[in-house]
Amino acid sequence: MGISLIPAMFLARHAANLNGAQRGIVLGRQKLRMPGRKLDRFLAAVQMHGFDLTAPQVTQADGFTESFFAALGYPPIEAMDFTDKEGARHIHDLNHPVPEGLREQFDLVIDGGTTEHIFYIGQAIDNCYALLKPGGLMLSFVSCDGWFGHGFFQTGPDVPWRYWHHARGCEMLEVSVVPRHQPRLVTPIPDPTGQPRGGERFMQGPHMLLYACRKPRTAPPYAPPIQGHYV
Repeated sequence: MGISLIPAMFLARHAANLNGAQRGIVLGRQKLRMPGRKLDRFLAAVQMHGFDLTAPQVTQADGFTESFFAALGYPPIEAMDFTDKEGARHIHDLNHPVPEGLREQFDLVIDGGTTEHIFYIGQAIDNCYALLKPGGLMLSFVSCDGWFGHGFFQTGPDVPWRYWHHARGCEMLEVSVVPRHQPRLVTPIPDPTGQPRGGERFMQGPHMLLYACRKPRTAPPYAPPIQGHYV
């Protein structure tokens, strides 16, 4: 798992939505995946969001991303993984509910391409919701169309819209797709609810689904979501 140019730009543009976040958690400790010219492209592009950064500010010797997050103004980011191999602070298998002691403890939760590798993906996403404090920010960048075999699942727009927005009552700040090889081509994805064929669209080549949302202060009654075109 790692942060390449597409997730890096996504994280930069949502730094403005942190709202004083003090504690964050990422699923899987992330490495920085922007070698050479890709890092130069990021440093140039991120200036549009008000950041004037240098390579030493966003990189670290072990290749992980704590310095990157700090340079963008993110709070200290703890990692959760099912193994301690990469130095995660919290060891937990996301196929199972997170411990009570971690529920509603984080102002920020980041799914950096992890949930599609969890067999019980619904439980993994429920865990993200459970970790968030009311008013907290959820950020996700996961594989979608064109990444056959990358994980157990490819996520479509019904996950952010039908789960996070309609079932959980979150305010959606972004739902978009970006081609892996065209990181500047960000296409917003509207709510598929009630649309013929829902959120279906046909794309060529691997894309990433990006979404950002804010958990409500007061949770609405919950029922498992159904896809938008069955509403």
